[in-house]
Amino acid sequence: MKAKKIGLLFIVPVVSIFFAVYFGIYVSKAYYPNLPFEGGSKKNVVEKLENSNQELVTLAKVNGYYWLGFEGNQKEGKDKIIKEMESKGLKYNYYEGSGIFFGETDRVVVTGQVWTRKYILYKIPEESFLGNEDT
Repeated sequence: MKAKKIGLLFIVPVVSIFFAVYFGIYVSKAYYPNLPFEGGSKKNVVEKLENSNQELVTLAKVNGYYWLGFEGNQKEGKDKIIKEMESKGLKYNYYEGSGIFFGETDRVVVTGQVWTRKYILYKIPEESFLGNEDT
């Protein structure tokens, strides 16, 4: 009987600590890779992307660049970026590697990177993109 009480006194705190750590990691989205920009939390970025309905979402404006996110695959994200940039008057030229090239005389390069298998992040020069200021 005494051994069972000692076992319970050991197991209950260990299980409680395990669940507290697991829950803390899950809620904070700490298991996601680091963001490639400063000033945003993984949790906030994931929430914005989950609620985006597969549209581009402005995530941050840092050091002269806008960071946009897209929930979906690379091809769909690239097509959304091309459509968005063309709506701002830039002519799409070509796509190579992680770069999407725009412009005739002044070249603008939008770079994309897979953040997770579900989310693509795009870095756009500030002077070529007038995004939403609600980051």
